[in-house]
Amino acid sequence: MAIERIPRIRRVAIGANVAAVCIVALATFIMVNYLASRHYARFDWTANKYYSLSDKTVNVLRDLRLPIKAYVFSQPFNPVYRDVREILNRYCARSTNLEVEYVDPEKDPARVRFLLSKFKISAPEQGNLVVFAQGERNKYVYDKDIVEMDYSGARSRQAPTIKAFKGEQAFTSAILNLTQQKQPVVYMATGHGERGTDDTQQAGLQICGTVLERENLKVEKVALYEKKEVPKDCDLLMIVGPRESYMDEEKKALGAYLTNGGRLFVALDPQTNSGLEAFLREWGVEVGNNIVVDPESAQRLLFFSALNLFADNYGSHEITNDMKGRATLYAGVRSVKPLTSNPDLRAVTLVQTSSLGWGEANMLDETFRFDEGKDMKGPVQFGVAVEANATAVGDKPLKNMRLVVMGDSDFIDNVQIANLSNASFFLNMVNWLTRREKLIAIGPKMPEQSRVRLNAAQMSNIFWFSVAVLPGLGLALGIVVWWRRRK
Repeated sequence: MAIERIPRIRRVAIGANVAAVCIVALATFIMVNYLASRHYARFDWTANKYYSLSDKTVNVLRDLRLPIKAYVFSQPFNPVYRDVREILNRYCARSTNLEVEYVDPEKDPARVRFLLSKFKISAPEQGNLVVFAQGERNKYVYDKDIVEMDYSGARSRQAPTIKAFKGEQAFTSAILNLTQQKQPVVYMATGHGERGTDDTQQAGLQICGTVLERENLKVEKVALYEKKEVPKDCDLLMIVGPRESYMDEEKKALGAYLTNGGRLFVALDPQTNSGLEAFLREWGVEVGNNIVVDPESAQRLLFFSALNLFADNYGSHEITNDMKGRATLYAGVRSVKPLTSNPDLRAVTLVQTSSLGWGEANMLDETFRFDEGKDMKGPVQFGVAVEANATAVGDKPLKNMRLVVMGDSDFIDNVQIANLSNASFFLNMVNWLTRREKLIAIGPKMPEQSRVRLNAAQMSNIFWFSVAVLPGLGLALGIVVWWRRRK
């Protein structure tokens, strides 16, 4: 009997040991998953950081104090759904005050009808829509604000693809709209042939106006020759592409505005006389009567004339800190350089040509050759930022003054603002002028498209390797195993 009990006791002990190990392993598995679901890290291994949040978004989410809820009206098969869900997951990981609800019109039509009624959304507007809500305030982000689609393959019956993902800029701007108590006001000067935000033509600024509104800025118009002064609620005055000269009374109003801490953006085109050139010289900026040419840009921009500038040479300033490795495009530029004659002001170069560029004084000569003594030698500056020298002005209202002058207004028109990093550079200027330095613009993300190109020989090798070699190896291995078992 004793001989028979020992194996049975051992079997019971082994079984109990195996059960205990299984229980411990299961408990460990559950505990690890529980902790991982609440304490985890996200990594972005893409080359262009497609799934990483910008510093601007991180700053906004870190300062988020009031709860905001986002409602995503979309379906999983939508091509934008995956990117939207991924980026909103990253938003939620950064702030516990943001909650997201995904509403599927097919699975829960009753919920959809309730929300459409609550947010006063008509059925045709539903589409692919994200609504951010905070209390009684709502902000709508449509699919056209989230992605830029490429329809170039439509003729060959190919499905449209995502050209650029703009969701982060749209979502962060929506959150800003809900959280900022005071909405800054931007006034667009009119009456001298300036470009307007209500102009949908190529030379208009309709898209620029939309970009400003997405940054939680209210856009208004003002005619200085009527008002005789800049409105009291003006947080930023913009003079973009004037074609006629400003009167002395208007320039006095501009001077008083800057002296009292105003913020001014001026964009002047070549071959125009705005009457502001002498005025700007008093404020630390010299605007040249020339047109800027850069042979290096002509080499980098195929099929473009030498009058188009491809610029990636920026100065050292808060506006340009995040412009490293990013380029901007300009069509027809005049020189704008900083002056150091006024000790109360600090003028800094924002953007300039390469050393090969120059400022052509003879704007009727199409040969574009540099004439020593006549033309401005490069590198030629065509963007300047000016602010008060705090140590010189002390506590005077002038200390809040800020000014940006560009030698081109085309770079933010309805055509050019979408090129390269023009919009980002412009918004950096606006955010600096309105003293929102932490809200640096967010550029669109371009989806990675990795392609492998194979020649005919490589394709043939892959074909025979997959069709003949791999099956042959499997067959040979099977024969060897069968033979060994048979023996």
